[in-house]
Amino acid sequence: MLKKLIAGLLLIIINCSSVYAQDNNAPDTVAYPEVHEISIRKKKSESNELSGAVSINKSYHARKYTLGPNDVIGVYVLGSPELTQSSIRVQPDGRINITYLEGMNVTGKTVDELQEKIKKTYSEYLINPQVSITLEQSRPFIVYLAGGIYNPGSYELNTITNSTPFYSKPEAFIERKTPLLSNVIVAAGGVTYDADIEHVQIKNDIDGSSFELNLYDIIEKASSDQDIYLMAGDKVYIPKLPTPFAIDKNKYSLLVKSTFFQREVPVKVVGDVNKPGLIKLNSSDSCNINSAVAAAGGFASGSPYIPSKIYISRADNNNKLVTHAINPRKEDVMLMPNDIVYVPEKVRPVIGKGFDYIFRILAPMSAFSGIYDTWDIINKR
Repeated sequence: MLKKLIAGLLLIIINCSSVYAQDNNAPDTVAYPEVHEISIRKKKSESNELSGAVSINKSYHARKYTLGPNDVIGVYVLGSPELTQSSIRVQPDGRINITYLEGMNVTGKTVDELQEKIKKTYSEYLINPQVSITLEQSRPFIVYLAGGIYNPGSYELNTITNSTPFYSKPEAFIERKTPLLSNVIVAAGGVTYDADIEHVQIKNDIDGSSFELNLYDIIEKASSDQDIYLMAGDKVYIPKLPTPFAIDKNKYSLLVKSTFFQREVPVKVVGDVNKPGLIKLNSSDSCNINSAVAAAGGFASGSPYIPSKIYISRADNNNKLVTHAINPRKEDVMLMPNDIVYVPEKVRPVIGKGFDYIFRILAPMSAFSGIYDTWDIINKR
């Protein structure tokens, strides 16, 4: 009995030692190889995405204003009023004259670069000089807009508010404080209804820069990353969609309500309305089908009648009208410029139309009878 007990204990000890040896020799990640590998890949992908996002945002914000002729700057040196100077205009040759830096060329330099240059120079005369450069007034410059914009063409951006522009179109001269893309688009009358504002292209042959922006991110998410500072020589191209039917309804609804959209939406309303013809809706108020009927004087039936069908005709990519019916009792459709709205006449029974015709025939007779009675009374007197 004792021998069997000792043999059993020895067997248990041998098994435990073998298991312990296997555990010590095994790597730590044997139990979780796949999880460990996936976590590493996920972190790498996340870091790539973040770095990509940073690089995109950096490309927008790294485009700093570069100085040039007719810019006005101010130099401020803390504790040194003799070195402080305001209203320094950059000369036509791109040079400025300040103390200890006569005739320094600043063309093509950013404000930060000029600040470091002046600080380095003044460090020879002062201990740790605190230099600050401000852009008091930027020079006028020209940018170009084309594509899906209400008023395409060239625009002069100017901060001089007391100057008188000599242009056939006053909107070609823009008084602005900040030369942002959004400000210029609004000043140019906004984008057209068929503009593809998700792929706005900006190119500049002077510095070789090129950008593609999504204005929907500004409208929907208030993303300032998509609003870029414009520079001299920028060419802004807003492509157009191949057909108005390619416009997403939800995105179009956001665009119409935004400040980027053209202010007037011309549509034609015909049919059973009091004032048929061309009307212009204000996009800042409403440009849906019920507003168009109201602007056309309402339904001609003279009653609060709303038809079950109203027809909208819209040109496709081949300039052919495509007509579809909507139920204004259930949906209030947003209209696009140049839409044709047809309001059908109220369907009435045949007997009702018969009475209308009878009244139309009897109306002149009734008027004549009234005139005759009046004339007879006068003669009898």
